[in-house]
Amino acid sequence: MKKENEKHSIYTSRGKLKASPADSIKTIDEINLIKNYFLDRKEYRNYALFILGISTAYRAGDILRLKFKNLFDENGNWRKEIVLIEEKTGKRRSMEITETIKNAVNLYIENEGGCYFDDYIFKSRKGGNSPLSVPSACKIFKEMAKNLNLNYHCSTHFLRKTFAYWFLQIHKNDATALATLQEILNHSSSQITLKYCGLAKEKQQNMARKVSELW
Repeated sequence: MKKENEKHSIYTSRGKLKASPADSIKTIDEINLIKNYFLDRKEYRNYALFILGISTAYRAGDILRLKFKNLFDENGNWRKEIVLIEEKTGKRRSMEITETIKNAVNLYIENEGGCYFDDYIFKSRKGGNSPLSVPSACKIFKEMAKNLNLNYHCSTHFLRKTFAYWFLQIHKNDATALATLQEILNHSSSQITLKYCGLAKEKQQNMARKVSELW
């Protein structure tokens, strides 16, 4: 009974307030605002991380484990897709390396003065070939949201959720879109997928608003 109560509580078992779930970015203007924020500050690593995150829906932990050899073959040519084993699920998942991803990564490489095949793409600034940590990436995005006065909770999961939200927005007239997104995200049900990308809550709010407008 205690565990069930903890599950629905806003506090952890240690009495601390639980972190708010990440939000998806719901306007293109705000996405462009974030892109320009990193570009204007010449934070090309963080810009590439943002683009790769909202373009692939990989979890932050999986993205930060990527090395340049996951993007390029031994001859320095772009691979067609990123293939990895998800850390959380243990499942193999591949996503196309789009022109948008290539442009962001190329910009990053050019400003870094090149790259090595076995280097992590998103390296820590502490030196050596060590990847940026998830908490450090989370701090970067939370600081960005604060500086831009964005009314979103931008933990690293907001990248994946933003992909999910816009996937369904773009393909809203495709009856197979929800099932396809569910498969991409490796969710067990379509209801979980709808709730995950924020559309279920959005629908509830819109329906409730129409009732309120009657009065």
